[in-house]
Amino acid sequence: MFASFNKDNFPIVNVTLHEGPTNENDYQSFLNEWLNLYDNQKDFTFVFDTTSMVNPSYKYAIKMPMFIKKLKKRDHQYLRKSIILINDNKIKYMLDFIFLIQSPVAPVYIYNINNGILN
Repeated sequence: MFASFNKDNFPIVNVTLHEGPTNENDYQSFLNEWLNLYDNQKDFTFVFDTTSMVNPSYKYAIKMPMFIKKLKKRDHQYLRKSIILINDNKIKYMLDFIFLIQSPVAPVYIYNINNGILN
C-alpha cells in the first residue's frame, strides 16, 4: 500500500505516502482509510509526509479533486486541518493543481522541510 495511516496519536493522524499509488486498489484503499476516519465521527488532523514519494501519480492527482468534492457534501467535516510535509517542488505543483480544481475541506499548511512553510 502506498499510504500508511498511524492513528496512535489521535486526533492527529500521521499518513506516510510512499511510491504510488500503483493501481486502483491502492488508491481506493487510501480513500477508504480516509473515509473510515469520517465514519468514526470524531474530529481529526492529518499530517501527510510526502518526503518518501519519488514519482507521484498524476493520474490519481486528477482523481483527488472529485474525492474532495464528495467529502464537501457531507453534513459535517471532521477533518480540522492538514499539514503536508514536502521536499520536492513536483509535489507542491501537484497539490496546487488539486486545490486549484477543488478547494480543500479544511485549512491546509504545506511545509517544505528544506525551506519552511509555503502556505
